[in-house]
Amino acid sequence: MDSLNSNSQYFVKGIKYALTSVKTTEETIQTSHAASSLAVAYEAARNAVEFRSDHLIRQAAIVRILRRRLFLGQKSEKLAPLLIRELIWARYLKDDSVPVSKINAIEEIIDKYKISFTLVDDKNLSEWLLNLAGCEIEESLVFNPYPQLLINFVSESLQPRIRIDGLNDEKLKDIQVYIAVERAFAKNSEIFIAFHLLKAIYPKWFGGQSIDPKIAFPKLLNVKKEIDQNLQFPLAVEVKREVTKMVTPFNVMREMTIRNPELFLKSIENKEEFEKEARVLLEKLYAENRGRSVRASTRSIIYILLTKMIFALALELPFDLFVGRTNFLALGINLIFPPTLMFLLNARIKTPGEENTKRILDKMDEYVYSEKAAKIIEVGKRKKATSIFEKIFLMIYSILFIGIFGFIIWGLNGLHFNILSQAIFIFFLCVVSFFAYRVRSISKDYVYQEGREGIISSFVDFLFLPIIRVGQWLSSQIAKLNVLGFIFDFIIEAPLKAFLEVIEEWVHFVRAKKEEIFTES
Repeated sequence: MDSLNSNSQYFVKGIKYALTSVKTTEETIQTSHAASSLAVAYEAARNAVEFRSDHLIRQAAIVRILRRRLFLGQKSEKLAPLLIRELIWARYLKDDSVPVSKINAIEEIIDKYKISFTLVDDKNLSEWLLNLAGCEIEESLVFNPYPQLLINFVSESLQPRIRIDGLNDEKLKDIQVYIAVERAFAKNSEIFIAFHLLKAIYPKWFGGQSIDPKIAFPKLLNVKKEIDQNLQFPLAVEVKREVTKMVTPFNVMREMTIRNPELFLKSIENKEEFEKEARVLLEKLYAENRGRSVRASTRSIIYILLTKMIFALALELPFDLFVGRTNFLALGINLIFPPTLMFLLNARIKTPGEENTKRILDKMDEYVYSEKAAKIIEVGKRKKATSIFEKIFLMIYSILFIGIFGFIIWGLNGLHFNILSQAIFIFFLCVVSFFAYRVRSISKDYVYQEGREGIISSFVDFLFLPIIRVGQWLSSQIAKLNVLGFIFDFIIEAPLKAFLEVIEEWVHFVRAKKEEIFTES
């Protein structure tokens, strides 16, 4: 048996404890399959108009349901069971798996936040509280210890391996590494990170009936300010960048833990066995990751089609008719270009080879069995003293930024694109390039490069940087104006869910009448 380092020992203890959790024997909530089919179809369409990671979708659904039902002024005792039923209908929760006792727990959470809403008049703060409520409700309904165990293990493993220049407070440095792990490894949203930090700093807020929201709320606001400062740390991007390079071996360990925790516990006790199991899983992950990239690329195209393309083309054709000349070439290019570009940008995704596998296995060995860090990463040192070369590269980048868009506009003028058609083309070029970049980042989950990149790859990335940067900005701004999301949430969803409630009640009514017949006969 090979000796684990202290972090690995603590991690193993956490997994063993998680495996001993006992399933509930309480009465559970059941729903009808008739309502579920329609709800699942609706949620698939609704999620297509918002691009987010799979593990964040359920919390977003909870927030949507809360927002709609709070807007309708429903009381907590009615809202809580309906919220759970909606989640079961949409299969965010398994039918017949949620204990009836959870209704009271969700009621208490909703009551706490309803009182909190009355104490604020700031729209952004109210939205933050609503999203925080979504996180707390999700955890109450579906507590899964593995993600947090993994996040803690990764952050505690990397904290001794990272030093932040100018930050002498070890506690603050550890917090920054933890936040970077949440972002790069867990890929959590900012509200999830704030929720986890709040649980660590101010656990009393999650104390159930023992807490008076009116008394605790001022403290909550103070802690929120502290959390916001940590989330907006000046070197946060640099810390995340370094952590991103280091988490690939942990991505493999995450899959080993989640897929078969018993086998993981058995194999980790022996280095050779652990390496063997990791190697077998890596081969599977390489194949699966290709499929994940294809699915993510398809979802991105659907998202762009639904949220951007229809709207943009609905402007272009009327504009052409208004000016009295329709450029079918421009219209066709703007129609075909986005999905074609997405396909071409992601066509070069390759399956990693043996060298990559060996690097990952070597690092896994270090993180699991070695107490000492093989290398300390310095973050922020280059930020202070910008070299003459960086100034030159920044100047080249600025010229490139102007030159690339100037060249594109010159080419579009040559094809007789009008000003609106040009705007739509550039818009799609930037947004699709950004989404393709995000999809490609998925393919790198199991690629460990240690900062090494080819000259050609670096040059291509350099050329696309201005386009991707504009695409990132456009995507973030347009996300705030999600017209289709508003239509789904308030025009389609409210009457649809009311109809599903009627179906649910009808099924229960028919079932009750059948039981009466059997009882009387």
